Amino acid sequence: MSEKSSEKVIYEKIRKVARITLNNGKMNLFDKEQVVALRDALLKVKNDSNIRALLIQANGDTFSAGFHLKEMSSGMEVLNIYRSVGQEFIRLIYYMTIPTICLVQKYAIGIGCLVPFACDFRFVLKDVAFCLPEINYNFMFPTHGGMTITTKICRDSDARYILMTGEHIKWELADKFGLVTKTFETKEEMYKEGLDFATTLSKKNPPTMSMIKACFKKCQDSTLKDGMIIENEASEINAAGTTEKKIGTKKFIEKYQS
Repeated sequence: MSEKSSEKVIYEKIRKVARITLNNGKMNLFDKEQVVALRDALLKVKNDSNIRALLIQANGDTFSAGFHLKEMSSGMEVLNIYRSVGQEFIRLIYYMTIPTICLVQKYAIGIGCLVPFACDFRFVLKDVAFCLPEINYNFMFPTHGGMTITTKICRDSDARYILMTGEHIKWELADKFGLVTKTFETKEEMYKEGLDFATTLSKKNPPTMSMIKACFKKCQDSTLKDGMIIENEASEINAAGTTEKKIGTKKFIEKYQS
């Protein structure tokens, strides 16, 4: 990975792992260029059937301090890009059919908080602080999945705390809230283990992995009886022949992913 690259989003393919690196200065503010570049990189991942896992990380001191508010307020045309393209890349991450891992250091604020929230796994340093600050401003609201994703990955009371206080949720509290998958002492260690973990997941059975991701929330919100019906449906697809499995997996994802 080249830290000297001038690209604001660095896309790399390491065997069957896609690695996306935010590379927009020390604070990684999402300006218009980076918003579009991240969306485009995620579309590459989605459309490459050879990729089996996605790793998102950031150069600089901070994972991301959020949207570039000054540029965001420069006119409706720019604002609409932040809204539509920003929402699109959060959806792309959240609905990715492969496992997604985010490596987070220091501040993850606003949209910079929602990127790791949309991922399956969050590897962090102990200096991490997640924050959705919209409650502290008269002109903001937790959009781009802020209300939706937060309530899915946290317990009800913890999600309310994040959304209603706008506080920086530092490591100890973030771990208590279930936001942390694994903690590291150094960025180098986190980067190495993050790639190792993504590589391990990339070797798992692709149809099973994609169906687990597609029906995870459905089963979580279902009764045991209804959940078992979904599980049996996936099991029958996995037992089918190659062509039938490919068609069945695609239909299963379309049916249960949303």
